[in-house]
Amino acid sequence: MTLPEGPSAPRPAAPGPERWLPCDGPVVPLSGPGRLRWRESRGARRRTMTMTWLDGREPVDLGSFRDAVERAERRAGPGTRVEHALWTTGARLDDTWCRFLAARDFLVGLSADDAAGRRLLPETARRLRLHGVDCNVLYRVHAGNADDPVGVYQYCRDELGVRHVQFIPVVERVGEARRAGRRRAGGSAVSARTVRPEQWAAFLVAVFDEWVRRDVGRQHVQIFDEALTAWTAAARRPSAARAGWERQPLHCRCCPVLFACGGGSPGNRFVESPDGEPGLAYLCAGYREFFDHIDQPMQVMAALLRSGRDVAEVMTVIARYEHERRAASDVSDA
Repeated sequence: MTLPEGPSAPRPAAPGPERWLPCDGPVVPLSGPGRLRWRESRGARRRTMTMTWLDGREPVDLGSFRDAVERAERRAGPGTRVEHALWTTGARLDDTWCRFLAARDFLVGLSADDAAGRRLLPETARRLRLHGVDCNVLYRVHAGNADDPVGVYQYCRDELGVRHVQFIPVVERVGEARRAGRRRAGGSAVSARTVRPEQWAAFLVAVFDEWVRRDVGRQHVQIFDEALTAWTAAARRPSAARAGWERQPLHCRCCPVLFACGGGSPGNRFVESPDGEPGLAYLCAGYREFFDHIDQPMQVMAALLRSGRDVAEVMTVIARYEHERRAASDVSDA
């Protein structure tokens, strides 16, 4: 979700040699300087600006980063509460860095795109927890790692000990290139690294089945949290048409889970629908399978929320249902 731009949203100065760039929310790495955007907290008198920082590839000392943070906060202006998020491999996060991040109440997102970065994750996550820094993990799912979903989830939960995980599907179009800051590509072919729709569905379904039986209320997976929000809102009122819905294929506009997926990422809408219309998301079939799979437990959780009960009670409901089903099966086999 992109934060709405305010009428006088401040713009950052050109990035300096330290390569720390304030970027757009949400918490995803962006290449290049983004515009600072702000949002107003509902019912609050003070504005809240969320700044997401991308750790550049070149080393930078803590003093330079502290100065960049303070300059950005001054640009926010008086009466504005600034929230900071930092996406980093964690390579430089020693105790001094962690104390600074804790003092400024940073949310730290850990990402690792190479073997060296992944080796650092357990120690970095431990150090952040030791200093009381809230952190989560951004995990890119591609064709090479999509076939061990439960192992990946348990690694994040048990070995890294993080409570927030964001899974990002890797979709790379063949011939993709950047020109003048814009992404251009032709055709609908994808790289060998791209996660296939059926892989993406199987990955999400397996992780969800582990999460909904053990970890509701304890672990947070971004796509599950967003899905619960969508199911709860859909139960309260009819789904409103989203911006740009008229540009989506009819196949998409008629889909019963459009309220949850929103048509997919605009950058990934490059395949044809079964009716031959352009503009269908590459991972559409995967998302459809996943959202169909989670419909019943999501309805239960939405009902729990509406009645003011703990959403974690869904684990008890599922356990009781599965026990009764096994008992009925045993009786029928006797």
